[in-house]
Amino acid sequence: MSFSTGRGSSDRGQILVIFAGGLVTLLAIAALVIDLGFVFVARRQEQNVADPAAIAAARFIRATGGTYADMVNAACSVAHQNGLFGGQGSTASCTPANDALGTLMTVNYPPSSAAGTFQGRPGFVEVSLTRNQGTFLAGVVGIRSIQVSSSAVAAFNNGDSNSSSLIALDPKGTDCATGHIHGTGTINIHRLPGVTSGGYVQINSSCSNGPANATCSPGSGALKIDSNASTFTAPTTYVVGSCQATSGSINGGLVEGAPVTGDPLSELPAPDPADYPAGRCSPTGPLLTPGSSGCRFNGGGSGTVALQPGVYYGGWSIGNNVTLQLSPGLYIMAGGGVSLNAGGSITSVQGAGGAPAPVMFFNTDDPSTRSGQASVDFTANSTLNLRPIASGPYRNILIWNDGNGSNPSATITLGGQTVLNIAGTIYSPKGLVTLEGGSGVGSANSAAIQIIAWQWDVGGNGTLDMPYDPAGLYQLDEKGLVR
Repeated sequence: MSFSTGRGSSDRGQILVIFAGGLVTLLAIAALVIDLGFVFVARRQEQNVADPAAIAAARFIRATGGTYADMVNAACSVAHQNGLFGGQGSTASCTPANDALGTLMTVNYPPSSAAGTFQGRPGFVEVSLTRNQGTFLAGVVGIRSIQVSSSAVAAFNNGDSNSSSLIALDPKGTDCATGHIHGTGTINIHRLPGVTSGGYVQINSSCSNGPANATCSPGSGALKIDSNASTFTAPTTYVVGSCQATSGSINGGLVEGAPVTGDPLSELPAPDPADYPAGRCSPTGPLLTPGSSGCRFNGGGSGTVALQPGVYYGGWSIGNNVTLQLSPGLYIMAGGGVSLNAGGSITSVQGAGGAPAPVMFFNTDDPSTRSGQASVDFTANSTLNLRPIASGPYRNILIWNDGNGSNPSATITLGGQTVLNIAGTIYSPKGLVTLEGGSGVGSANSAAIQIIAWQWDVGGNGTLDMPYDPAGLYQLDEKGLVR
């Protein structure tokens, strides 16, 4: 007599289930390998079109009579040459309806938020391509197509780092008054003769007191004007949120609900203290070393301190009635910043013989501790007379507060109570820059500067003249593909 348990049939059923599951897994892996491979190839093909299309479009940024339509047509022509939208010789518009794969081409001038630090910046154009790549094996698991996108940014920038005189980078809607005008004087931003554009004001914060209406209204706003008798003038003021005014007025165009602009200097490499000589607190004093407590200057009446460029470990602490006479060059505050101690005051900051001092200040950490970054206060009782260095990789930058230091929000304060005569780009990507015009009038109270900062506060009780000339500001001479 024999008995059958049916195990053979059961085993065969289990093997069939395992085989079916394994087959699905193998198909999924094959789809991942093969279809993603096709996607990578398709993306590379798209990029090979987006790159030259962006370069072609960028040629019309500076061309006489060049328009946005010219940029689109130039990018579309490149797409035709590469087989899209009807191929070589086609005159069809570059719309999804005219492409076998439904490709979408977008030309953004200035670039969109997808362009990162180039967002909203004039002098740059962005071209993006998007299409659906059909799948080969992924269709078995219900994936019929995969969207593939590529983009490129190209420049035709003739040397201006940005066309604005004042830029507040802080984009947060919860941060109001990121651009602040105060005082009882007059602030006038204007172009020098021969300069046909620029001198704008840009506020990235979306803080708003209501719908965009190109009018400064009560309530919280990204740009706050609360001067008593002041008049603020700029060619055009762009505010992502809105303008708030409790008193005073604004002249020139006002655009509320404007697009955000990126940080134009975000990719500029910072100075390395190791590449520069150590400074001295006096002409015959010892060289400062990492970890030093810095320099303490006490004028004692009419004391003049003559300083050479270099790395000032521990920074400067300034006592009463000190005149700083600066030789041309780069001054690095490696920890400690520049402070006015109790009762301290700067009589003047200038070059030899009272001439403007061509200098640059870089405010950062002591590299030995990677700490110590502190605020910089150049509030002079009499004269602040500074010019940026005119050559080298940092030409035309006057002050740079390290946005990657231990205290990137350290405040930069500038002011001259009698004579304010400064020029160049002031850059503090995560900090506040305060500019106090003082009581000087006319050309004796001139700030031919550009402030690029997280937030800024500008005011005074006299006339603050702010001429805009891109030749005197930091210049990014960029042409061709940049992203």
